[in-house]
Amino acid sequence: MDHLKILKRAWTMTWRYKALWLFGFLFVLAGGSGWGGSGGGRGGGGSGQGGSTGGIAGGNGGGLPFGAIPPIDWNTVLIIVLAVVAVILVLVVIATMVRYVAETAMFAGVDEIEITSDRLTVRRGFRLGWSRRALRLFLVDLIIYVPLVVLAIILVILALSPLLLLPVNAVAVRVIAIAACVGLELLVILFIIAVALAVSLVTPYIRRRVVLSTQGVLASLRQGLMLVRVSLLDTGLMWLLIVGVRILQWIVMIPVLIVVVTLSLVIGGVPAGLVYLVSHSWVAAAIVGVPLFLIALIPPIAFVLGLFEVYLSTSWTLAYRDVVARHADQLPVPGVA
Repeated sequence: MDHLKILKRAWTMTWRYKALWLFGFLFVLAGGSGWGGSGGGRGGGGSGQGGSTGGIAGGNGGGLPFGAIPPIDWNTVLIIVLAVVAVILVLVVIATMVRYVAETAMFAGVDEIEITSDRLTVRRGFRLGWSRRALRLFLVDLIIYVPLVVLAIILVILALSPLLLLPVNAVAVRVIAIAACVGLELLVILFIIAVALAVSLVTPYIRRRVVLSTQGVLASLRQGLMLVRVSLLDTGLMWLLIVGVRILQWIVMIPVLIVVVTLSLVIGGVPAGLVYLVSHSWVAAAIVGVPLFLIALIPPIAFVLGLFEVYLSTSWTLAYRDVVARHADQLPVPGVA
């Protein structure tokens, strides 16, 4: 495998096929690459309401400008909580769909460019992404990551088991229990890190196999593992180069973050300050300033991160194609191997 040729080709494709930029942007915006999506900052209004009304009733409101605080309607609170949960679930579902459609479009788009040499369009990218391939990609992620998460939780809980000795009325036993717990947790953490690194080595080929082949999910998983096994040295070196690009990405993002955050503070802070001077209300200032701050902050950062995602995804796809071209005859046949 000519790793430098692959990286150069990936750079050329990233720069030339700008339709891929949109899918990288959508991928990051939907939660890819570790990018937030937590939606933090949605404050819970009404936190100043007390739980008791006795001492504030009647016209005696303790000097409160709005008089007595009415009793809490728990039915209304429940409805609001359920509505918020429902909205969050809908947003999570939409973000998940967007993420897998965008990622599938990046995989399949690069593969189609290499096969046909045609210029990829946004419409064609969406047609490639909005397909059964995106569903298969989602399913293979479930097959890989759900058992790993469950295993990690079980191991963490088991490592806490020495703490069951804490009720024993002996200092030596308690010290040994705490020391054993800390030691076991450290071993579990090291094991989880090792497994995570191994998974990050094998999943790029597995996930591309499930998108770019006509095999089922399980067959693609087996074939992806086989591709890694027969090209372990080349794949390992590619993985190290990708890690290097990731490090470069976050070095580049430091000045980008400084500039974007500064501009966002100005764009959101100046209008918020003007609103506060007029209304003397921090709530009104936040209503105006926070959305402007987020609108100025999130899209530029997601765009820059999306370009890196397109480049890294393209690099892995080209590496996958190279390995398949050299080792396709060693792949297990579905239903036979």
